[in-house]
Amino acid sequence: MSRIGFITLYATGHLNPSIVLARALQRQGHEVIFFNILDTREAISSAELRFVPFAEAEYPVGALKPTMKKVAELSGAAAFAYYVERMALFFRTSFRDLPQLIDHEKIDLLVVDQLQFGGATLAEYVGIPFLSLANALIVNREDVIPPPVMLWAYDPTPESIERNRKGWAGVDQALTTLLQVVNEQRRAWNLPEYMNLLEDSFSPLAQICQQPPIFEFPRPQMPATLQMVGHLQDEHLSREVPFPWEWLDGRPLIYASCGTLQNRLEHVFSAIIEACAPLDAQTVVALGKDALSPEDFGAVPANVLLVPYAPQTELLRRASLCILHAGLNTTLDCLENGVPMVAIPIASEQPGIAMRIARLGAGTVVPLAESNAATVGAAVQEVLTHDTYREAAQAAAREIAKLTPTAEAVRIVEQVLASTLTNA
Repeated sequence: MSRIGFITLYATGHLNPSIVLARALQRQGHEVIFFNILDTREAISSAELRFVPFAEAEYPVGALKPTMKKVAELSGAAAFAYYVERMALFFRTSFRDLPQLIDHEKIDLLVVDQLQFGGATLAEYVGIPFLSLANALIVNREDVIPPPVMLWAYDPTPESIERNRKGWAGVDQALTTLLQVVNEQRRAWNLPEYMNLLEDSFSPLAQICQQPPIFEFPRPQMPATLQMVGHLQDEHLSREVPFPWEWLDGRPLIYASCGTLQNRLEHVFSAIIEACAPLDAQTVVALGKDALSPEDFGAVPANVLLVPYAPQTELLRRASLCILHAGLNTTLDCLENGVPMVAIPIASEQPGIAMRIARLGAGTVVPLAESNAATVGAAVQEVLTHDTYREAAQAAAREIAKLTPTAEAVRIVEQVLASTLTNA
């Protein structure tokens, strides 16, 4: 059996799928070690996985709370700029601390978050094979694919392809600082410089993606190394969440959530509350951890319930509609339960996820800049009164049910291990 190291981002949406894969590998007899900052210790250790901290001076216990609070308040260009600032520090501390820690742990293979662009450089420097794990929407470039940060529909016409090329060039420009951080270290380690931060940091051995194949635009140039296995989740990540089930009275149920990151935009939640108030339906709004509190909204309509946490999976099994930020994990939860969506993408790759929801026919999209009670209300009415959205979501659920994501991901990892041992 092998010793497998995980290098992933610290946000919950990246950490949880990595933990699922790690637990499955550990059940196969492999030893798994997570390298991350101190505030992720509880999540990793409670999954009975080995945790090795780094960058303890820059990220002492409690450091993530103010960081995540700021992330939750930002959107658009400001959110992206703060992402670059955060990742520059994360990459630099990784370069400083992880080579010695990886060497000490005698790692045989690294699993690197696709968006930890410095991870490939670390693996190359320490001489350990690695594979990429796309916990978020894949960022593999093709001219026919719009950049994930753009709210652009898939359109294979020459005009749209040219638009996409310019969009990808804009992404490269926005990532210039991170490319400089990585290349600075590559020069120090006598490694050839990257030309493109995204493409050059992908594993040449395998790229595992937790998107189901049905939830992607057509990719005529998709590399054989990129494999879409589906949503990585297991029972460990579910937890008992108190909920007043007696509040539900049998009317149609709407569930609303902005996830664990972008959940402090009060005007978005206010628009959802006002849009759902006149409906003959009940709406549960999950505000999220360390986010806004129900008290921030004063008195709300009797058919709207605000809670800090909600048992998302159980509610989605009953829901007629979900209003969401188009985060990948919540989107996949909806599709797995055949629930149509109204997407209000806020930041990062959420515009790209929203446009995939729309292309699948499983929901509609309200741009953040246009979100208010009227536009959200119109979108909710559109989805609730047209069966095609639910039918598309249910068709996706049937396709997704055929997948075995965790088992397939483990197979790919072990295939890479076998090939590297053979070639050693």
